[in-house]
Amino acid sequence: MVHSKYTYLLNRFKDLEWSGPAWYKYRVDKDGYPTDFKLIHFHPLNLGSHAATEFTAADFAKIIATTYDKKPSLKTASIGLIHSHNTMGAFFSGTDTSTIEDMAPLDGFYPSLVVAKSGKATHAFGFGYQDQYKVHHCIEIDEDNIKINIPQSTPPQEWVEEADYIEKNKPKVKLGTQVGMWNAQFNKNEKTDKESILSKKTLEEQIKINKLIDKNSEGKLSDVDLELKLETLGLDVTEIILLMGDTSSYTNHPHGGYNGFYY
Repeated sequence: MVHSKYTYLLNRFKDLEWSGPAWYKYRVDKDGYPTDFKLIHFHPLNLGSHAATEFTAADFAKIIATTYDKKPSLKTASIGLIHSHNTMGAFFSGTDTSTIEDMAPLDGFYPSLVVAKSGKATHAFGFGYQDQYKVHHCIEIDEDNIKINIPQSTPPQEWVEEADYIEKNKPKVKLGTQVGMWNAQFNKNEKTDKESILSKKTLEEQIKINKLIDKNSEGKLSDVDLELKLETLGLDVTEIILLMGDTSSYTNHPHGGYNGFYY
């Protein structure tokens, strides 16, 4: 279904790039290194220009709760990225590689798929991770190792509605070079979101939250463990995404860090 879905978007937006979060399952070998990834779901969030597309943690927060309500199994999947190059062909640009390296988590992997309607290649896939020395890596897969299943041709109404939404909310094109799909700069309302979330908590809870965030920033607490501890303090998924999206550690992994395996 995912192949049919991104093919629909490529055909609908022939000259514009689009992007969004994507959910993957993966297998690992005995050493914990991934042997294969499977794209199981994605949600387009931005319709960009001829050469650029981006979305923020705030964009992601708008759809995450509904997504997990509809597809609770995605909570055990690893969240990464999908975006189009369309007529340019699929490849990892310098910006794409930098995005994967920047997003590389301490726990698990950050998968990224580039799709295109035409060009030398129509698919490019890679993943990022941090090794035991916290060095960021980007590993690109040979196109021959990408397998495609093509089960459907008629787009469901849900796909049409998602495409209608990003087309209607297409931002004005900004002059400049392409930036990462996960906008590490965030918008100036992010800090306001964080303050708003903390203002609803007691002073004791605020202190606990800030201590946890500090530990995460210092590398003493992984993103996944931070998420779990924030949940125990009564924060919901949307609040966690917005709150963690404003921390220096989480700008590298602003999507929840759910990692899963399938066998």
